Parts: sequence; structure tokens; C-alpha cells
Amino acid sequence: MDDKELIKRIMEEVKDEKLREELLALVVEKNKKKDDTKQEEEKPIDYVARLAILGGATEGVAKVGWWISFIGSIVFIIISIVLILVGILGPLGLFGYFLTGDAEFDNFFSILFIIMGLGFFIMGLGSIFTLRSGKKEYEKLKRKKENQGQS
Repeated sequence: MDDKELIKRIMEEVKDEKLREELLALVVEKNKKKDDTKQEEEKPIDYVARLAILGGATEGVAKVGWWISFIGSIVFIIISIVLILVGILGPLGLFGYFLTGDAEFDNFFSILFIIMGLGFFIMGLGSIFTLRSGKKEYEKLKRKKENQGQS
């Protein structure tokens, strides 16, 4: 029996005014508890919907961030190649004159440039491999999610 039928039956069958008011109050209280429970059940659904909306927005932002990181990694590799070239060609006097104003280029600076260049090269390659594996994992999860959605 739903609440409307219950209220109608109370109004028709209960002759005592005080008892009728108490019964109607109980029905209202029961409905209030149902509404509170219903709202609590809806909150997680709203939260999931918000996450889905934000997920769509963050996917585009993540793609832009990925490309920026990828380009940054390539810049790291280019800088590393320049540093290694300066380190290798420096003792030959090719870059020594431009960097120090002197024809001689200290071996310490040469070794320093080579080490810095290798460090940048390793960081650039590491970040490219990390970005590529992250992209592959993301695509794999996206395909898995789409396949679950179709089932």
C-alpha cells in the first residue's frame, strides 16, 4: 500500500482526531526518512557524474600536457647533443674561442660539457620512453573501457 492510499484510509476509518493526527505524523516521518535515504543514495551518483564530466575535460588537458612534455623531451635531447658537441669539439679550439675568448679550451670544461650533455640525453630519452609507455597504457585502458561499455 502506498502512502496516498494509507493517508486516505486513515482519514476515512479513524474517527478519533488525536489518533488520526498521530498516524498522519508517523506517515510523514516515514516519508521524510525515505526522502533522506533517497538523497543519500543519489549523492554518489551525482559524484560519479561529476567525475565523468571532469574526466572528459581532463582528457583534453592531459593530451595537451602530454604533447608539451614530449616536445620538452625533444628539446632536452637537442640541448644534450649541443653540449656533447661543445665538449668534444672544445679541445680542438672550435668552440673554445667563442666561449672563452681564448683559443684554448680547458679540458675540465670539455669533460663538464660532455657529462652534462649525457645527463640531458639520458633525461630526454627516459622521459620520451615514459611518455610513450604511459600513452600505450592509457590507450589500452581506454579500449578495455570501451569494450566493457559495449558488453
